[in-house]
Amino acid sequence: MSTDRSDPSLGYTLPFQLTKKIHRKVPDILLPEREENLQRGKIIVITGGGTGIGAVRRPSLHRVGGTTLIIILTRLPRLNNGVTKVLAVPTDLVDESQVANLFQQVNKAFGRPADVVIANAGLALDTLKPVAEESVSTWWRVHETNVLGVHNTVVAWIRSQPDPKNPVGTMINVNSGLAGKIVPGNSAYSISKLASHRYMEFVAAEYPGIRSFTLLPGVVMSDMSQDSPFVQYAKDEAEQTGALALFLASSRANYLKGSLTSVNWDLDEMEAHKADIEQGLLTVKWVPILPTSGGSGF
Repeated sequence: MSTDRSDPSLGYTLPFQLTKKIHRKVPDILLPEREENLQRGKIIVITGGGTGIGAVRRPSLHRVGGTTLIIILTRLPRLNNGVTKVLAVPTDLVDESQVANLFQQVNKAFGRPADVVIANAGLALDTLKPVAEESVSTWWRVHETNVLGVHNTVVAWIRSQPDPKNPVGTMINVNSGLAGKIVPGNSAYSISKLASHRYMEFVAAEYPGIRSFTLLPGVVMSDMSQDSPFVQYAKDEAEQTGALALFLASSRANYLKGSLTSVNWDLDEMEAHKADIEQGLLTVKWVPILPTSGGSGF
């Protein structure tokens, strides 16, 4: 896909672009078959992995080595066993007991907790409506999936570990640039995604042993996007998300812990600013002019 900044299909990419170089396909440094990207023996849980970005992510993950264990959940269609072992556990992420059962099943099947959890399940409404024109229950259902679903996933994973007070592993929240943009009629989705982004920063602060990340998947043609007003921008490759997730699951991404990253950003450029990123450059800032956010007022 074109990375020419005059390309209209980049209209939704450029406002969220950190680096000069733009990626719209998997860069060589993130190719899953490269030795440094292998995650052999890892147990990886993907919520919402049956369709959409989660489903097309699997080819990237399947190529990381025959001993890698991938857990796909939430929806069963389109699952296929590659060289990995796949366990499908239909789960309603809003139901605390079902999510707890999911991680119990992981421990039972593999003898230990998951190493990596990718929170990919998400819900967006089909039409854009002002807040007073949408039913309260429908508006709130988006928050239940996008915020409570992430919370239940994190909590159940932590509690499934041998020492829940000192949990370890990698937690990746697949988010959206809409968390940082006000699009009239899209309040439920944007607010819920902003909340889940901030939630991951709390996970990083409260559990230093968890490597938590918020990942922007670009604009990908999926079940969620095909009927949305953003379909004209859906030119990124879905496998970019899986490839970046593999990188985040490795120690090379430690400087990004607690931070936001994107499939469109260039890792070489980001690593050149590693010190700034480690100081919170890519975290949520609330009213930046205020002292609590690093500002100095008027």
